[in-house]
Amino acid sequence: MEFFQSQIFIRAVGIIGFVLGVAAFQSNKHKTIVVTKMGSEAAFTVQYFLLGAPTGSIMNLIGVIRNLIFYRLVEKDKSTVVARWIFCGIYVLSAIITWEGPTSLLPLVGKLCSTVAYSIDNPRYIRIINIPTLIMWVVYNIACGAWEALLTDSISLISVLIAMGRFDIVPYFKKKTKQRKQ
Repeated sequence: MEFFQSQIFIRAVGIIGFVLGVAAFQSNKHKTIVVTKMGSEAAFTVQYFLLGAPTGSIMNLIGVIRNLIFYRLVEKDKSTVVARWIFCGIYVLSAIITWEGPTSLLPLVGKLCSTVAYSIDNPRYIRIINIPTLIMWVVYNIACGAWEALLTDSISLISVLIAMGRFDIVPYFKKKTKQRKQ
């Protein structure tokens, strides 16, 4: 049992979350983004728990369930509106229950934004809406000493910006250039 509370184990779990979290946004497919984020959030659920950060832990656990449900709804081409509102309510309730002070607002706002993001089938909007999500988590990670999560969210933010360049900005300018030549 001591091993599971050791810094080596806590940091190893964070590294798993890091690898999955950074990889998620380099896909242009809803399924890949959401499933990879599920794995990352599962790892960070464990890490935050072991670090004594209950709000971060429960928010990530709910995130795993939320992403699974959104993935299935989007895959079946069903509306995510009702599920989105239910999960937003669950997040607010969990923030109240695990209240650690004003820092609990950071993961709450982050998860509310990501709930909207992952309920959308468009990878471009997932990336855009995840920018404030990642900023909130960066600040929370500093507050609770989740260094791997901090690294993950910082690099994920950079990854989102790179992916926006690759999938959104460059194709837009290529299309405009092609239209001008015609």
